Amino acid sequence: MKRLLPFILPTLVFAQSYPEILAGIDASHAVQSARAVEHSAYEAYLAAEGKHLPSLDARLSALKLNRTPTAVLASSKMQTASRNNVEGELSLTYPLFSGFALSASAGKAKLQHEKALLETSDLKRNLYLDATRLYAAAAGYEAVIAAQAEAKNAIDASYAKARGMYANGLLAPAELYAIEAKGYEIEADIAESKSARLRLLNTLSYLTGGRVDTAKLPSEALWAPDPAEVETAARINREDLLSLAKALGIARSDIALARSRWYPQIALVASLKRHGDAFDLNGDGYTNPDKSYGGIVASWNLFSGMSDYHAIQASKASEMAAYAAIEDYTNRIVSEIRNTALEIEATRSKLLSAQMRIKAAAEYTKLTRGRFENQLSSADELGRAIADLAAAKAAAATLESELFTLNVSLLLQGGLEMFREKTAIR
Repeated sequence: MKRLLPFILPTLVFAQSYPEILAGIDASHAVQSARAVEHSAYEAYLAAEGKHLPSLDARLSALKLNRTPTAVLASSKMQTASRNNVEGELSLTYPLFSGFALSASAGKAKLQHEKALLETSDLKRNLYLDATRLYAAAAGYEAVIAAQAEAKNAIDASYAKARGMYANGLLAPAELYAIEAKGYEIEADIAESKSARLRLLNTLSYLTGGRVDTAKLPSEALWAPDPAEVETAARINREDLLSLAKALGIARSDIALARSRWYPQIALVASLKRHGDAFDLNGDGYTNPDKSYGGIVASWNLFSGMSDYHAIQASKASEMAAYAAIEDYTNRIVSEIRNTALEIEATRSKLLSAQMRIKAAAEYTKLTRGRFENQLSSADELGRAIADLAAAKAAAATLESELFTLNVSLLLQGGLEMFREKTAIR
């Protein structure tokens, strides 16, 4: 297995190094929001688990009846209770059987928490990739600007010599103006590159939640990880794929919840209850003050207009949809990994070609400058040679940033855990 790094830690020691950029992503508002959602899902899971425990309730009521309770006998009317009615109750309810609804509900809540946790990790993985693209592109522009500045210095030096030749009548005005115009053209290119670099850094600053002023690619050669290893890791550990698996489990929990309506609901109940005409709960002189009880309560829905059946069918359809989504997404991930590997190979070839082009352009520029100084080539030819050399260096810098992005992208396509393992970034 070829290692993608040593590409980060030894070389990027600036204020905004690549690891610091990723640390900024971890502390960003988007990730904090996702973590809050995950914590909410965890609390919901604990709440669902709590339904398995007994429920203890206390109740105190004080009523004053509008009329005195009486009973009419054959020949007389007699009072049966006081108008004042105070009750205190401490009741315990324990679910003995819920048709597996409680366990299914708790299992579903657990899966939802795990899904939220995976979605947070997948968000970070995607933000890492976005930050890498911005960082690499900004670093590429740094190299492009350096190449353009070098070309501007070369043009300025040539222009100084051209002015001397013009002053001695050895150069036509058009030749002098051609070099001057090329200098302004390169200045405009530098301004455009700086603007593009600043836009990238501004977007990166927003993404990380902190100001980013500079970016620099590593000097070591980048090695891509083995695509087969990435593919294996993605099938096992890729966060978005695991999240879809959790969605499948949630759909199965919904089926169990829907089926629980077919079973009776059985609960154990017990209560310490007292009654009276005052808050001492010592009776009202007519009825027994102690109304405590214990027993079992069972309820069973016998018909619900086929709603339970249709709820089960809907949950089964959701299960099939989740299963199909997993298969489709797995194939998509594999396709993306293989395509990225192919892009890496193509970019490497283009980078090698660009590097050879730099050597050729540098030699041609050197030759053209000598020819120009000996009046064997025109100022336009010299300007084009200098511009071609700058363009070759800019193209190579752009390809290096693209290769960096592709290597990191391939590693992240294997999952966040693989990226952290290979880069030692936590």
